[in-house]
Amino acid sequence: MTDTQDNLNEYEVAKQTFAWQKAPKSNYKKYFWGSLLGGILLIVQVNYFLGYSLTQNPQTRPALVTASKLLKLSLTPYKNSADFTVIGSNFSAVQNNRHKIQISFINHAEFPQQPPFLLLTLRNVQGGILAQRIFDKKTYLQSEALNSLIAPDEFFTIELLINTPIQSIAGYSIELK
Repeated sequence: MTDTQDNLNEYEVAKQTFAWQKAPKSNYKKYFWGSLLGGILLIVQVNYFLGYSLTQNPQTRPALVTASKLLKLSLTPYKNSADFTVIGSNFSAVQNNRHKIQISFINHAEFPQQPPFLLLTLRNVQGGILAQRIFDKKTYLQSEALNSLIAPDEFFTIELLINTPIQSIAGYSIELK
């Protein structure tokens, strides 16, 4: 006998299965479905824990806007008060203990934003705080403009009439929140 025939006989003997031997089962389907479920759970967790902060990040926002248009999904409005700049303001007396405030600001963000909250602080001659109030968009916008967004590089002016304390007002400050 030649070496080739010996090798063939050994291969045939190795190929034979006996009654007590079981053929190995393929776990391909289990691994596939487990990996798919794990990937879906990872995507859900990233969305749950980082979803809002990713939509508010200026670096990731353009890609998310494109993806939401393709998938026809709505994206939460961009909101970053640091992208607003107060251009000017005017504080004037109208009548007894009533004052008119005009505030102009601009949206420097690359995306439309909701109107910001306004923190108005009235100060006395010594610099102490006489009054402080936060105005939300429901306070200073008309009902039809409540759902509107401020476009990029758009100027926006607000006029407010407020009642002020009896003490004399020496100054004021406005912060956008």
